[in-house]
Amino acid sequence: MALRTKVLLVEDNADVRRLYAIGLNQRGFEVKLASNGAEAVDRVATERPDYILLDWLMPLMDGHEVIERLETQQSADDVEIIVISGQPAPPEMPPRVRSWLTKPLSVDELVSEINRPRLS
Repeated sequence: MALRTKVLLVEDNADVRRLYAIGLNQRGFEVKLASNGAEAVDRVATERPDYILLDWLMPLMDGHEVIERLETQQSADDVEIIVISGQPAPPEMPPRVRSWLTKPLSVDELVSEINRPRLS
């Protein structure tokens, strides 16, 4: 049995989180959930995801702070980060961010981005 791609979905909006999780599961991904940045940092250490779909603006800890915290975690070294945000992408991509997707976006758009060849 092939290993499924593991995605950590970090989204503070419960409805959006549920919609994306169902869609990604239906398309064969193993989805782990976090509702805020602090929870995401903890989940990366225990779940070791292949990708993080990271909402940028969240309570407790925003996406920028999540990335700063992950810099110190060896378990996050190979994780690719895809930002999903209602805000437009900044002129310069934050460190470790593979891409920035602007909401609203479909599950198919998320899948297309995950399925793009990994960065080296």
